[in-house]
Amino acid sequence: MLMRIFRICKTLICPPNSMLQDAGHRILLDPIALCLLLNQLEFSDRQSSRLQNRVRIGSTVVLRNVATKERLILHIVKDQKACPEQGIVSFTSIIGSTLIGLRRGDVARVNTAQGELKFKLLKVNYSATNLSQ
Repeated sequence: MLMRIFRICKTLICPPNSMLQDAGHRILLDPIALCLLLNQLEFSDRQSSRLQNRVRIGSTVVLRNVATKERLILHIVKDQKACPEQGIVSFTSIIGSTLIGLRRGDVARVNTAQGELKFKLLKVNYSATNLSQ
């Protein structure tokens, strides 16, 4: 399902979508992006943010692509645990860093080479499992 939602071309031999891949190098080379991500991580880890059910490392989110209405379930984890093929994405991936700090009802805007994609955040769950550690 992930490949159907995010694939750039219409064949099964498309390369994996870069939006789900680790983009830590991109963030480290852009001081503004790094500052924004660090602020989002700090904000999402506060007690008040936990009460508001915001996306943070360890969250499972349900998204809906605004254009296609397709649903997507992602787990936000640290880099070492990421497996995009299974819907487990790093917080440093393009979509992961965009989702950090958002809450239910927010719209995530993800800029890709093909243009801007919009995802409505339908649900945020957090459970302290092995994935987040």
